[in-house]
Amino acid sequence: MRLHLKWWHQFQFAGYYAAQLKGYYKAEGLDVKIIPADKDHPPVKAVLNGDADFAVTGSDLILNYAKGDKLMVVGPVFQHSAYTVISLNTSGINTPADLVGKRIMASEDQGWVQLQALFLKEGIPLDSLKVIPHSWNNMDLINGLSDAMTGYISVEPYQLEKAGMHVHTILPVNYGIDFYGDLLFTSTSLVKNNPTLVEKFKRASFKGWEYAMKNPDELADYILTLPGVKERNVTKEALLYEAEQMQHLILPGLVEIGHMNEGRWQHILNIHQSLGLIDRSVTLDGFLYDPEKTASNRLLNIILYSSIVAGIIIVIFLVYNLSLRRAVRKRTRELELEVKARTKTQEQLGVNKERLKLAIQAAGIGIWDWDVENDSVFLGDSAATNLGYDPVEFLTDRSYLRSKVHPDDLQPLIGYVHAQINAETDEQGVIVRLKTKSGEWKWCLLISKAVKRDHNNKALHLSGIFLNVNELKNKEIELSELSSTLLKRNKELQQFAYITSHNLRSPVANLLSLSRLFKKEELGEHNKIYFEKIKECISILNETLNDVNEILSFRTVAGETMSSVSLETELQTVTASISEQIKTTAITISNDFSVKEIWFSKRIIRSIFQNLITNAIKYRRKDVNAVIHITSSEDKEYYMLTVEDNGQGIDLEQYGDKVFSLFQRFHTGIDGKGMGLYIIKTQLETLNGKITLSSKVNRGSTFTVYIPKKQLQS
Repeated sequence: MRLHLKWWHQFQFAGYYAAQLKGYYKAEGLDVKIIPADKDHPPVKAVLNGDADFAVTGSDLILNYAKGDKLMVVGPVFQHSAYTVISLNTSGINTPADLVGKRIMASEDQGWVQLQALFLKEGIPLDSLKVIPHSWNNMDLINGLSDAMTGYISVEPYQLEKAGMHVHTILPVNYGIDFYGDLLFTSTSLVKNNPTLVEKFKRASFKGWEYAMKNPDELADYILTLPGVKERNVTKEALLYEAEQMQHLILPGLVEIGHMNEGRWQHILNIHQSLGLIDRSVTLDGFLYDPEKTASNRLLNIILYSSIVAGIIIVIFLVYNLSLRRAVRKRTRELELEVKARTKTQEQLGVNKERLKLAIQAAGIGIWDWDVENDSVFLGDSAATNLGYDPVEFLTDRSYLRSKVHPDDLQPLIGYVHAQINAETDEQGVIVRLKTKSGEWKWCLLISKAVKRDHNNKALHLSGIFLNVNELKNKEIELSELSSTLLKRNKELQQFAYITSHNLRSPVANLLSLSRLFKKEELGEHNKIYFEKIKECISILNETLNDVNEILSFRTVAGETMSSVSLETELQTVTASISEQIKTTAITISNDFSVKEIWFSKRIIRSIFQNLITNAIKYRRKDVNAVIHITSSEDKEYYMLTVEDNGQGIDLEQYGDKVFSLFQRFHTGIDGKGMGLYIIKTQLETLNGKITLSSKVNRGSTFTVYIPKKQLQS
């Protein structure tokens, strides 16, 4: 087997290395060769040309499928795409609209389709972007040969930071474009001709991914031994950083590796169709690999073919029997020949009945039959063994059978059966819980059909099958609970994203583009005044958009890079950045850090210092010398940062429940947006921290920030 990667050897493909290194492929009887890719050897072309059996690519595979390429997704590794647009902080590029007229390095087969969807959704014409071929050389961005470039959130930002550059990233997920990332795919013909091999490869590969994400250190050491890795100056530190970032893209503790949702793929297809990238007649049929569906189809084919054979034999038997009767009347001498033919046919019928019985047993199907007129119930052996009983000990009277049905499911089952008897429903089955011999409850699907009815259309005889769907039902319940939790957590973010996408982004993008392309010097003096007013409105709209983006970015701090943080150093960094404010207001800032260093995010620490200090400067009292005193301490659970000032204070009786809410201001005549305290609270709560306030009007305020030790250590 040949596996073609998406790029050079790096932690991005650690699961496949682990499957080979730990012998998972070998255990499945597979001999796998892993082939790295580069910009001249894309993975999709390798599979289509027959140069690879399996390969790794992104969600843009759906475009190849829509064009008619016979390809099938085996399963995703990344639940979220890693593609991002990267720019230097000094470029002023913070939103997709800022890329209008700018040079951006991109590659068509490396996430560009996903980013096109982002630009089109934001109302940005693609011809307003200056797209240049990707050189895959970070120095082109550093040296100004490009204003921005596409890349992986787990790789290029780290490389640039190590090179001393501070960068800004634009993630499509923050703008409602949430595609799957890296996924394993193969050809449709391989799935059709050898589904067992595909299932073995999938099982071994995703088992390798589970091992890799639990043992990143071991895999990083192994990757460093692969050809070309050290030659690219890749370090173990870089590989471990990549592994850490991939945790947030793969979600190994939350979602089973390889799991994909057909509804989410449909949403991805709908986005492509709404943007005109894929024809609306295209569906997902044949694009998503489903082993259970494949196995079920094969099983149904076996049962169908066996039934057809049995039916043909029965027809043959009837024909022969009729011929025998006619022959008896005509020629008694031919009776012996006809009897022999009949005996042979009966033997063949018995053989085929045994084949059909074996096929039903292999499928785990239990057969049941109820003679309603005589209240007689028949159960096949599989129905009893599925519940852990010996067929001999499993009774068939109705009171005994009722005792095996979960109390909450008894009435729905009775209602379904009565509806079947009275021909009042088109439903083909009902799912109920049945008690096993060990006392556990197992989800089962009961399907019935009336095979005989009286003149009033009431069923006299019901026949049906029994299927064990316990694993599928439990997965459904688990996914439902998980979906509810995720929906609840994302509700507020979705509201902001909706407002951003539909109310602000498109008009701002269009207005910014127009204002930059407009030549002011060609206007008359009167129109120049109007043009300046229009630019002012655009500036206000853009500022509002940036505020919303800031809120959204601070609500997703789960992926923050944690490191050892010197409180003294970070405080000095912040005070240096606002030195003019400090000098102008003659405010005194002092500190007493009994805890010198903590393990936390530098960005969040700076945000806390920045917001609390600038707030204290804004709301200082004019009649006293303004003072800010900052201390640190700790207990068993938390590190505590305390910021105390002697400013105007806040009336907590009146505003106590609003202090940390969004866009809340409590003093008039002072500029401010009311976002700082909300951002701090959101950052801390996302990491299980908190912030408290004690304040008195005209006496000052004391903010205490609690940073949990346990989470930070883990």
